[in-house]
Amino acid sequence: MDRLIIFVITFLIYAIYRVMRGRDQGSDTFKTTTYTGKSYPFSDISADPNFPQARSIRTKVRGVTKRNQNGEDRQRIIRQSCRSGDALCLVREPTNPVDPNAVQVLRIVCPDAPDKPQRGEQIGYISRELAEDLAPRMDNDGCVLMAEILEVTGGGDGEAVGVNIEIAVYEPASRVAPTQQLKKRNPRRKLNAEMPPPA
Repeated sequence: MDRLIIFVITFLIYAIYRVMRGRDQGSDTFKTTTYTGKSYPFSDISADPNFPQARSIRTKVRGVTKRNQNGEDRQRIIRQSCRSGDALCLVREPTNPVDPNAVQVLRIVCPDAPDKPQRGEQIGYISRELAEDLAPRMDNDGCVLMAEILEVTGGGDGEAVGVNIEIAVYEPASRVAPTQQLKKRNPRRKLNAEMPPPA
């Protein structure tokens, strides 16, 4: 009889653990489909006069040695799929438990056709300092952030790889003075219609 009680209690604890684990991983992980495939070149991003580029920022992607919520290894993704000239999209993650200003860095891929880019795998985040500056502008001012991979670094002798990027900050034309507008490409026209909204 004691063995039966111990078995039942053990089974209940295991069942509760599985339910709670599913809740923790579930909704955020599976809301948006993550696509894989050939990288979309930054040079193919079309300009949009309604969202001119206001500035650019060179930085490194942070958190490249971590794993994504679904278990994907960011180091593997970067080694296998990231090259200089690839386009990246930057997406807000307001539900991040560590930093409510968090901004994810995701690949842009062409899973089916070259003219239908989609959000791909996450390769990391922008720094906390940059996120503190840019997240409110994304949330309140309608800014759109894209990035181009400048260089994949490291990787020799078993060391981790890193990613240097240039972030392009696109602001609504009504918010940007003509002297601030840079003559650069803009993602709105071609990409935002194709990619699902942030989770």
